[in-house]
Amino acid sequence: MFASIFGKAQPATERLQVTLDGKPYEICWRRRRNARKMTMRWRREMLQITTPHGVSAKMIDSFISDNRSWITAEKKRLDGLALIPSPPSPTAGGERPVIFFRGKPTHVRLLHNPSQQGRSKVRAEDGMLTIHLPAQTRLNPARVLENWMRAEARDAIDEELAAVLEELGENPVKISIRDQKSRWGSCSTSRRISFNWRLIMTPPLSLRYVVVHEAAHLHHHDHSPRFWNLVEKIMPDYRKHQQWLKQNQVALFKDISSRLEQLVPEDQHTHKP
Repeated sequence: MFASIFGKAQPATERLQVTLDGKPYEICWRRRRNARKMTMRWRREMLQITTPHGVSAKMIDSFISDNRSWITAEKKRLDGLALIPSPPSPTAGGERPVIFFRGKPTHVRLLHNPSQQGRSKVRAEDGMLTIHLPAQTRLNPARVLENWMRAEARDAIDEELAAVLEELGENPVKISIRDQKSRWGSCSTSRRISFNWRLIMTPPLSLRYVVVHEAAHLHHHDHSPRFWNLVEKIMPDYRKHQQWLKQNQVALFKDISSRLEQLVPEDQHTHKP
């Protein structure tokens, strides 16, 4: 389906070209040691696919084929994206509580499963976040969801940061995922970067802006014109994503427990669709 422009070499990053529905697309294939699965996302005009090492070209071919509808639909959506939505109220749109997840208002439900053994689970499926808990448990659903979102945030930030550091010509840096009370991220003079786990609630491009912002501090540990010029070079439209974060920070920093106050357990076999 596609042809590599790098020949037979197997570098960590490879450029591919693919034609879907008669339209040519450029693909950036990144192999990452810490990647857990194959993922794809649009970055500017290029489709970025990230995979663990060992994934073959044939597997990438199948991955693209299986997601051809999403690739074209998501490109069309991004091309027409004018405004970034603001977070909804915690119970907007229905009885189930609502939180923001990856920039989209997402209902949360809690399922108690009498036959479930062992640890709790959270699954993102059918446009909803479902917390699966054993029927007899003292686990706090809000804490279960928060811990899962922290892990999702680390995966998303790791992937985005690797791409930004490569663009900056920087070596990998240590990061931490924290529960900062008043900021989205920080970069110390020792080159350690911290990110707020709530970034997983924001649109992917807003998360990218914070990653770009903190990574740029590796070059300029201030907010001088040189710093902002570097941010703009990497992300020309950063201002609208910066503004979204400023406008919605108070709402997104609200304790997740308060957003799930209306969460009612549903039986595994009788839950509503």
